[in-house]
Amino acid sequence: MPAVLATAVIAFALLTVGFAGIATARTYIPSFDAVKKDRGPVFRDGCLIYTSDVTSPPCHYGVVGSEKKVAVFGDSHALQWTPALIKVAERRGWELTMLLRKNCTAAIVDSDPVCNRWRQHALRRIEAERSTLVFVASNTASNTFVRRDGKPLSRTASEPVFRRGMYRGLLRLRRAGAEVTVMRDLPMSRDFVPPVCVSENVNHPGRCSFPARRPLAEAYDFAAAKRFKAVQVIDPLPKVCPGRKCRAVEGNVLKYRDRGHMSATYAVRLTNWLDARLQNPFPG
Repeated sequence: MPAVLATAVIAFALLTVGFAGIATARTYIPSFDAVKKDRGPVFRDGCLIYTSDVTSPPCHYGVVGSEKKVAVFGDSHALQWTPALIKVAERRGWELTMLLRKNCTAAIVDSDPVCNRWRQHALRRIEAERSTLVFVASNTASNTFVRRDGKPLSRTASEPVFRRGMYRGLLRLRRAGAEVTVMRDLPMSRDFVPPVCVSENVNHPGRCSFPARRPLAEAYDFAAAKRFKAVQVIDPLPKVCPGRKCRAVEGNVLKYRDRGHMSATYAVRLTNWLDARLQNPFPG
């Protein structure tokens, strides 16, 4: 075979292999470039506050103006459920009010001065607006803590304080006449950032699964809620991490935007699951 022809054959073979590799490479939504910011409309509208503000903006979603008032109360771990909650609210004719602050638990504890003031404003607003249902979710992972005399406590020392504080918060909501649903917190990935891992293992996303570690020693949301017969507790772990394994993808959807938060794209896929479980305190 002439040298020129042999070179052409080899080049064509390499080109063919290259196109085959491109054709078989998996693609995901959101894209790897976009997933970190995939937080949903509530975040884009500025309803998760993280400045020195101590009051939340109006932030109404669903069927705005409806007499069926529902509040969403907590931190970014409550924010991650808002894409699905908005869809449920639209189906059920609810008006959702978002009361969300970054790194500010719903438990009545000493977090920091701004957070403490925001929490009291949020609770007073729930009472004044007479929300019939309050959806509560907060971060319970090992990176959370409370303060005593201005100094942060260890996570272990913080847990009993968190439990008492969450109980006080839920009791206040119940005394205000609200039904309450507590969404249990989900495990965090400790060893890697799931979407980054998938970007490095595009065709083998199973390598980016992590064990569902959620010790009862870091479960103040569940511990406090179980003290109330009338407080609903929803546990998303069996759905999001079946078999106690948290997979980084579902089909071609990136489930996480960072170590500890679901992507908004994945959260929307949980709408029917949430709709089948979330209580409905409104007649009709």
